[in-house]
Amino acid sequence: MVFEMEDRPLAEQIKAAADYRGFTMKKLGEEYNRRFGTKFIQQSFSRKINKGTLSWEELKRLGQILGFKPKLELVD
Repeated sequence: MVFEMEDRPLAEQIKAAADYRGFTMKKLGEEYNRRFGTKFIQQSFSRKINKGTLSWEELKRLGQILGFKPKLELVD
């Protein structure tokens, strides 16, 4: 499935993908911590998403959980 949301803020895209896969943001944060051995508290996890301060590695990990691949696309 392709979400045609590239013009939307990253936080909105992540939340839509999480919702599509049946995750609340709280459950997504818990799953992220469980899978990757991190210790994000919910507030800091949500803040990273809402402010768009995720690293590329964090974004890839969220994609793994949600079954999506982030990609960089060359724009001419």
